[in-house]
Amino acid sequence: MDKNIKSGITFGLIGGFLTFLFGGWSVAVLGGMLGLGLGLSLGSRFERRNPLQIARASFMPALVAAVILVGLSLVQNIFILPALGKARLFDNQVIIANTIGFLVVLLLTIITCAIHGLSERQEGIAKLVLLAIVIITFPFIDKATGLRWSAQVIFALIFVILGLGLNIVVGYAGLLDLGYAAFFAIGAYTTGILSSPQHGIYMNFWLVIWIAAGIAALWGLILGAPTLPLRGDYLAIVTLGFGEMIPVIFRNLTEVTIKEPFTCWILPGITNLFGAKSTLACITFFERQDLTAGEKGISPIGRPSLPFIGEFQSDNPIPWYFLIIVIILLSIFIIRRLRESRLGRAWMAIREDELAASQMGIDPVRTKLAAFAMGATFSGFAGAFYAAYIRGIFPSVFDFSASIIILVIVILGGLGNINGVIVGGLVIMTADRLFLPALKDFLASLLTNTILPSLAGNPVLQAAVKDNANPILYRFLLFGLTLVIMMAVRPEGLIPSAQRRMELHAAEEMAGPVIPEETAKPNAMTVAGKTKAAAKKR
Repeated sequence: MDKNIKSGITFGLIGGFLTFLFGGWSVAVLGGMLGLGLGLSLGSRFERRNPLQIARASFMPALVAAVILVGLSLVQNIFILPALGKARLFDNQVIIANTIGFLVVLLLTIITCAIHGLSERQEGIAKLVLLAIVIITFPFIDKATGLRWSAQVIFALIFVILGLGLNIVVGYAGLLDLGYAAFFAIGAYTTGILSSPQHGIYMNFWLVIWIAAGIAALWGLILGAPTLPLRGDYLAIVTLGFGEMIPVIFRNLTEVTIKEPFTCWILPGITNLFGAKSTLACITFFERQDLTAGEKGISPIGRPSLPFIGEFQSDNPIPWYFLIIVIILLSIFIIRRLRESRLGRAWMAIREDELAASQMGIDPVRTKLAAFAMGATFSGFAGAFYAAYIRGIFPSVFDFSASIIILVIVILGGLGNINGVIVGGLVIMTADRLFLPALKDFLASLLTNTILPSLAGNPVLQAAVKDNANPILYRFLLFGLTLVIMMAVRPEGLIPSAQRRMELHAAEEMAGPVIPEETAKPNAMTVAGKTKAAAKKR
């Protein structure tokens, strides 16, 4: 079977089975994602030639994917809905949704493949335009179809920003950081303290987000300073300790007293050495002030507002969506400029060989500190947005598992590659916050209407099946299994950088193809025949 047809079958099956979880208009939205993914996958396989020829070659795989998607969507409507205890739908919505899904898969796949026939510059511009159209229209399509995916996508985009920041530290500078969630917490708590009515401070969000990023960067320098002599596992242990300390500190900042140090501690300490007592008044800034409210967290927190939109609200995710998109675009612009700058090249030199880089005139102290500070800055942006978005922050959110998830986003997506980090963040977080809850509801409805009634005679077994058939309970098991498979099959990540791919596959490329012994070593008869032929020509 043709490789392109196999890709069409694979994408069609994935999209079709996902319609089982969401139903309704999801076939149309999933059709758009399926078409883009299949088009990008197929486009790289075609040689750069006439776009019409590529469009014709991609028609059959696109048609196969569209047919499978719509077929499985109809199976969901005819057979799956009754098994879930719901009535079948035979109305215009089903016809329209499946027709749109079919056409969207077909058209987007063909268009995305045909773009590969343009020149490299035109192809890049066309893909950017197509991507911009998808990004801009997604929240409005989501609202019109009633799927309500935007809120979960926003959470995924928050972790994309965190992944982009950690990619500077791990991907560019090669410094293993296992406590990156600490900077996330610093940015969030800075926003909570400076813009919460709980403290009587009402600073504007547009100012607070920059303050949060600056304070996170400052703490990046503070963390980076004592880790300068450390490498590898030792650096990882120190950053792990820092990441464990910060949530504990915020959990216990409930009775903070800050006094002016000179007259409170320094001067009395000096005078006591000579038997005298200080009679100067001590200036107290805070007296038993509750900064973080412990486990209860800080709530509510101020939100951004714009002249024509007003204050952002929880029931309208569209302004939040475009705000996080703007922050991501700003982050990508800054990170790309940093990567191509002298500092970015110094980071990569430190990653490859710190000793050789220092011998070539690169200052490892300043380079490492800059990596920690810049990585923490983007974590501060994400923390400020997160605090304002959920309007409350709690120390349990910033535990060790958050740091590991961010690190996995970078490695799974593609170490050192911005596009890979974005894809990795979207894949991992949408699977965690969107697909697993949908799968939980699907299994619960399926068991309630099929298996559990047949187990009514055994209440213990019925309760055990009901309580354990929850995929969210096994999220870390599924997460770990995915990582094991991914590292075995594609260790460089989903979209690796060219250098990373070369490093991991250097041995394969050096080995080259295996040449059969018969062709590798010509026998004596062949050599003698060639010699006689050459003699006759002479």
